[in-house]
Amino acid sequence: MTRGNQREIDRQRAANRAARAGVKKKDDGLTPQQRNERDAKAMAEKKAKKAAKATEPTSGGSGPKPAPKKNDKKSEDLSSLLSEGLKSGAKSK
Repeated sequence: MTRGNQREIDRQRAANRAARAGVKKKDDGLTPQQRNERDAKAMAEKKAKKAAKATEPTSGGSGPKPAPKKNDKKSEDLSSLLSEGLKSGAKSK
């Protein structure tokens, strides 16, 4: 069999699979205008909620504090060891 009609055969098979699977468009029973109005109302409520949250006083700080990095502990340990070494070296003189 030649490969000339392979594309047509594949299209037919894909159409058959789609028909069996029952590919449906999303249908919520609304016209595009009704859907746009619904979405606009939802977005307005969302913006109002966000604006109310932004004007709400916070309990100090500009937000949650970032978690300390794991390397900070190593640098603190190193600096404490160095300072201890300097202190003990000064006492031995």
